[in-house]
Amino acid sequence: MQKPIGLLCAVVFALSAAVNVQATTLDQLVHAYAEQRDFSGVVLVARDGQTIYQAAFGMAQPAWKVAVTDDSVFRIGSLSKPLTATLVMRLVEIGRIKLDETVGSYLPAAYAGTDAGKITVRQLLAHTSGLADVPSRYTDTFWSRDARRHYTPKEFASAWIPGALASEPGIWRYNNNGYYLLGMIVEAATGKSYAENMKQYIFAPAGMQDSGLFDGRTIIPKLAQGTVQADDGTRVLPSYIDPSVSYSAAGLYSTALDLVRFDSALTGGRLLSQTSQREMFANRGKGYGYGWEVEDWAVRKDTPLPVVLHTGSIPGYQSIFVRSLSDHVAIVVLDNTWQGATVVAMARDIADLVHGKPVALPRRSLQAALGPILFREGLDAMRAAYLRLGAHESTMYDVSESALNAFGYSLLRKDQREAAIQVFRWNAEAYPLSPNVHDSLAEALLASGDREGARAGYAKVLALDPGNRHATEELEKLRPTNP
Repeated sequence: MQKPIGLLCAVVFALSAAVNVQATTLDQLVHAYAEQRDFSGVVLVARDGQTIYQAAFGMAQPAWKVAVTDDSVFRIGSLSKPLTATLVMRLVEIGRIKLDETVGSYLPAAYAGTDAGKITVRQLLAHTSGLADVPSRYTDTFWSRDARRHYTPKEFASAWIPGALASEPGIWRYNNNGYYLLGMIVEAATGKSYAENMKQYIFAPAGMQDSGLFDGRTIIPKLAQGTVQADDGTRVLPSYIDPSVSYSAAGLYSTALDLVRFDSALTGGRLLSQTSQREMFANRGKGYGYGWEVEDWAVRKDTPLPVVLHTGSIPGYQSIFVRSLSDHVAIVVLDNTWQGATVVAMARDIADLVHGKPVALPRRSLQAALGPILFREGLDAMRAAYLRLGAHESTMYDVSESALNAFGYSLLRKDQREAAIQVFRWNAEAYPLSPNVHDSLAEALLASGDREGARAGYAKVLALDPGNRHATEELEKLRPTNP
């Protein structure tokens, strides 16, 4: 088994002087994220399959004070979807699955004769199926009650993937249930389990020796324990969700090095032909292909950088995997403290640095500072603490538009509506010309029952962005009706 070089926080340097300077800069950036944002996890950056930077931070087993190491294993959540999509495309190549065949033909006992049975494999891959999905917010009772049960794939589909559709096929809508059905189709088409197929067609050819399907029972060496931040600021274990609920949509585990091996195997054509990869990476709507987000990143002055990527989020873990198609740079960030905004921001900053774009070092999280105050002392205390920041606000804490927006939505998801409105108001005061901040404020006002406030907010959005479709639709819904 090939082992990555180094111990905790070790940096892997390439031989060339140019890359050596780059690695030093990356080291400063990543260490700043560890210090300012309490990042815990592994970062790996590679070019043409060769590691140019790798570092590990934090605790893999907090109770035992065991540190994260370069080869620590992490659950990767929805980062499973690109691997599932690659598996499906490989089975298409060898004739076991057809993209335009229907769910009903592969799973007739469950879906023959239903609207869901008419959905094609292609639509499942592209998130255009129209299937009903599991709730997206973890505050929903599904996650605290039903998701704690163990299901076979057939049982889960019977209970939570109905034959009736939630929307017309062809419209893009991110859908976990679609990728759950893909795992079942893989099994029906091959006569082997999803896990066996993943090992045969993806893990083994790519040399991914520390990856697999998490089942909650198998002892996984070097598995990092995921934690979440409680409302009072302490770190606790995440609420239990049975792994069977995740399956082929979000159930895999891996290491940073294994994901770089996956990247190399794709680039080298060992998993899929270039024709299949072009089809997989084609934008099918909303910047999404088959299992991959497809974007152009403005990291260079001359031309945008085409990238394919995916994030993964499951309670206790956050991940992101970015592949630049033109210069073969791969960025992997795996985290075991469920810090979504931090992980995504770090990957974007790393991409900028690797391509020569200056990056400001991260500042401390305003949410981490104010959230516990809200929990312990109430909204007035949080307001007072924000005002006390004064001149330090912009230098010590991240008070960017995106940071405040993320803070507000985290409160809204916890049904802290009044606090969320306050944060969105701070954002609107700080960035009055941004349509997005007024849109967020309007959404929070509407959630709290303030229809007049929401109407004024959406009107402000349209004043700043006359073509904003979402604001137009919301205003139409809020139009007063005659009694």
